[in-house]
Amino acid sequence: MSGQERQTRQPDRPRYRGGDSTVGIIILALIVFFFVNGPGSHASERRGVTTESDFNETAVLGGVDRQNNSQRFRGGEATALMGGVKLDLRGAVMEGSEATIDITTVMGGVELHIPREWTIVNRVTPVLGGVEDHTRSGDGSKRLILEGAVVMGGLNISN
Repeated sequence: MSGQERQTRQPDRPRYRGGDSTVGIIILALIVFFFVNGPGSHASERRGVTTESDFNETAVLGGVDRQNNSQRFRGGEATALMGGVKLDLRGAVMEGSEATIDITTVMGGVELHIPREWTIVNRVTPVLGGVEDHTRSGDGSKRLILEGAVVMGGLNISN
């Protein structure tokens, strides 16, 4: 070997296999998905109509499509973690003059449909995400207060 060849030759090193961590993340995501949406997870209840006065909907790597027709609606919680929650409250009647919905999204989205008579009070904090309010404001006698955070996701409100 000449002197120039010795300088350019690198010692044998094990090669880095960058896909190992990606495969682990995919396996973990699949385990969480099947745990949340598997047998006994109430996946059949992810879509439907309810008359409960409050709700707690969570979507993890999946979706929830719920219509609430409560005649005494008080509020609830909607959480979307890399998934989506669609809530239709147009058939609900608010108990009292105010109701509160706590919304949390992380790389997911919440779609909210409300009656035309309700006024939205938006206290949601978007972080690398967005909140779109397409509602026509009601007379102010019924106020729906939205609180929480949207992180790398979205919240869409309409009548």
